[in-house]
Amino acid sequence: MGGNGNGKPLHAMVIPYPTQGHVTPMMQLSKTLAAKGLIVTFVTTYHRHAEITQANSCSSDPVLLEANKLGLDIRSAQISDGLPLNFDRSLKFYDFRRSVDNMGEALEELMNDLNKKEPPISCVIADTFLFWSLDVTKRFGIPWISFWTQPVAVYSIYHNFHLLRSHGHYPPKGIAFLAEELDDYIDYIPGVPNIQCKDLPLFLQLQDPNSDYVLDMLLKSYQSARRADWVLCNSFYELEAEAIKAMDAETPVLTVGPLLPSSYLDSHNPKDITVGTSFLTEYQPSEWLDSKPSESVIYVSFGSLVHVSKTQIEEIAMGLKESGQPFLWVLRPDIISSKISTCLPDSFMETCKSQGLVVPWLPQLQVLSHPSIGGFFTHCGWNSVTESIALGVPMLGFPLWTEQYTNCKLMVDEWKIGLRLRGGHRDDKVIHREEISRAIRTLVASEEGKAMKNRIMALRDSARSAMKAGGSSQNNIEAFIEDLKFTVHVGNGSQTN
Repeated sequence: MGGNGNGKPLHAMVIPYPTQGHVTPMMQLSKTLAAKGLIVTFVTTYHRHAEITQANSCSSDPVLLEANKLGLDIRSAQISDGLPLNFDRSLKFYDFRRSVDNMGEALEELMNDLNKKEPPISCVIADTFLFWSLDVTKRFGIPWISFWTQPVAVYSIYHNFHLLRSHGHYPPKGIAFLAEELDDYIDYIPGVPNIQCKDLPLFLQLQDPNSDYVLDMLLKSYQSARRADWVLCNSFYELEAEAIKAMDAETPVLTVGPLLPSSYLDSHNPKDITVGTSFLTEYQPSEWLDSKPSESVIYVSFGSLVHVSKTQIEEIAMGLKESGQPFLWVLRPDIISSKISTCLPDSFMETCKSQGLVVPWLPQLQVLSHPSIGGFFTHCGWNSVTESIALGVPMLGFPLWTEQYTNCKLMVDEWKIGLRLRGGHRDDKVIHREEISRAIRTLVASEEGKAMKNRIMALRDSARSAMKAGGSSQNNIEAFIEDLKFTVHVGNGSQTN
């Protein structure tokens, strides 16, 4: 299935944005394509490759460990992000982002080296945010595919940014602009339900030098995506039908998700149980989870990147304690700052040792699929949302950054599969323990929570159907590969169907 029509296999270079939330779905996409017969070269930066190596402690290339176990032809390559290995990419994140925007020369050199071998690269599948990779790819005369790691609704918001300007919703007008009580709805973005300004992605809510830079990068990304041969997205039709239909009228988006290991979706390959590209060492909580009643544990994780204040962490800790529910909390060592390691209230662990477990990092899919998990207290990153949906776990939303505010809005008001913590928006107010405790009990131990559980179980079934043979995402994957084969065979480097 993966040949190009001349007997040679298709060879896809896959380049994720070098952060955990982007590397994970793009490795799973690579596994999906390789299982269809494509050769994949997966490109990481030297720094991220070193982190994955340290986290997995294996003698062979850790990026490829899980793919090799499954017999998939995925190869590994690295390029520099332009920074020393010991540069603090968490503390100086925007310096890191600016450096990533200048990786084009390193990518071109790598592509030249790989093309000296057989088979040559047939196409490049790059994270949408790597807009500069389009011009590099086109110099080689091969297709460039943009991969979007967030929901299609968010894609439509950025794609139609000009409408926010023309309706006076950008630039933002300060904190009052985001007030909870502000009755000013954005109802003109194609395929996007009515939202308020506080539900927009963060970089459309605030104006500061970093937001201006990121917004400029995002707009360049969308200009490049308009020139892509295909746009693929980690979502599924049944979840976002209106947004997908709206985009079809302008820039068609192929949904190919949710991109999770097979054992959590179609069960086609029960040995496919992990992605295998974690930047941090994963602790195994199975024994602790096994000791807890069914659907009783609140799982807490705020992702791999964003920082939270010490005061807010302390309120979350006390809210968990006062809820009375068992909790499993992923507390990254750098959650406040890479320079601060102690963030829990004094004696918290001692007083809560029978109620909760706190660890630096966990295998999230394994946790969410455990029968003792009753809810997910999450920052609403898109990977976490889609994983929760695919595994039927209702959510408590605590958005912190980027598109998480929009994801939370969709999760709470459109799909009705979770709650959002009240208060503490962009005016820097802290969400207090009483609200956290109340919301946890509502999610895990109330009739309202049960209704959310029923709705998310129905969406879980749709997600699994999408990835099975004949499902919406599976059909899109197969159509994409067939079209790619035809395009490469014709050899004109652009979509011809």
